[in-house]
Amino acid sequence: GGSSKAIDYLLNERESTGEAKVLQGDPILTKTIINAIERKQKVTVGCLSFEEKNIPENKKYEIMKDFEKHLLAGLEKEQYNILWVEHTDKGRLELNFVIPKEELTSRKALNPYYHKADLPRIEKWQDLNNLTYGFTNPKNPSKARTLETTNMKLLQKDYDQLDKILHNQVSEGYIQNREQMIELL
Repeated sequence: GGSSKAIDYLLNERESTGEAKVLQGDPILTKTIINAIERKQKVTVGCLSFEEKNIPENKKYEIMKDFEKHLLAGLEKEQYNILWVEHTDKGRLELNFVIPKEELTSRKALNPYYHKADLPRIEKWQDLNNLTYGFTNPKNPSKARTLETTNMKLLQKDYDQLDKILHNQVSEGYIQNREQMIELL
């Protein structure tokens, strides 16, 4: 849904500190297109987030081009508008995109991403790119959390402490099975 305010968020004070920059597209043109859309659903916003702090510039552009090809399959470049904004303020690389939900040549509604149908395809694209470029794989089992909770911000300190205790108990042999884990918890 959203509005052109997404662009304001992507290019806020981080742009002046160098932690955000436009990689491709024109923010003013993208805002103009979004603001001219009369439908309720005006924009699709997303992010390709990398654990890597940065990657070579040419790889960024290869990835963006390939992502567009897969997300907007069947569309030519003149049929859609996309703005790419890089963020580096969180200690990792983020390639953010904003796509007005309008096919430019017909001015009809464009829905570039339908979660139920597109998620499996985009996840395969992610897997292929992680392998192709040697990026960290967020699905690697070694990255799985021992515990999951819905209120992580409030419990992060307790979570980290409990996680260490549980790992130590298992590595020292005090916990050897599920029942012992449940009993301790």
